[in-house]
This record gives sequence, structure tokens and C-alpha cells, in this order.
Amino acid sequence: MTIGLATLWPAEPTPTGKNNPLIIMQFTMRGIISKIFKAHRSAPPGVVISETDIDAVLNHLRRLPYRTATPASWDRQRLLLLIRECIGKKPVIGQFNEIAPGVFAVIKPMGVDLTNYHDSHGRYQVWLMIRSWGTDLARITDL
Repeated sequence: MTIGLATLWPAEPTPTGKNNPLIIMQFTMRGIISKIFKAHRSAPPGVVISETDIDAVLNHLRRLPYRTATPASWDRQRLLLLIRECIGKKPVIGQFNEIAPGVFAVIKPMGVDLTNYHDSHGRYQVWLMIRSWGTDLARITDL
């Protein structure tokens, strides 16, 4: 499909046999759209995470039984590495991942939980969720 064809005279052959050189510009819809999507695909959106979520998850993981003691900076680096590995290079909004024992992550648009906030960069945010208690087999319900 061709759009935006602008000519001053019909594009007929001139006496020399060449097409009229006064065709100003011609764009194809396919070319415009492919350039837009190519630019979009080449730069994935940034992904951010709240420091308060990281602190809460680290506190949860440090309280787990049978855990070996490691330096706090290693815990943080390992957690961020696990999150990066789980969400992958192309995160999808609504994607749900199990990160660690009792820790889950979901991908959301940046600021979706804030009133009147619009992220002009199109970033994604990782929400971390913690299930802090184990299953009490004496208190279960059939669904």
C-alpha cells in the first residue's frame, strides 16, 4: 500500500526516456511501520524493582530454616540474579515467576499502583510477593 505520494506533474517519461524527476517523496506504509517496530524491538523496556521489596524478601529468606550464613551483599546479588534469570530478556506484563522459597514475582507496568502516574519511558516493574508461613496440615480446606 502506498501513501503520501506527492507529485508536481504526472510521473510520465520525459523526452529523454527517464521518469519525471519532480516526484517529491514516496513512503510506503510497510516501510514506516517496519521502522517503528524495528526500533521498538531493538530496545526492550527497562525493568525496575522497589528497594523495599528487596529488603522484605531478603529478611524473609534470611529467616528460613537450614540456611547457611552468607554476607548480606552476596544475598542481595544472588536475589537480583535470580530475578533477572526468571524474568528473562523479554519480560511480559502479567508474567508470574517463582523466585525462591515463598517468594514470587509478577511483571507490571511501572507505576500501575500509583494514582495519576505515567511512566514516559515505558518501563516495567517487578512486584515481589512473599508467602511467609508454611502450610499447617491441621488447618486445610478442600476446594
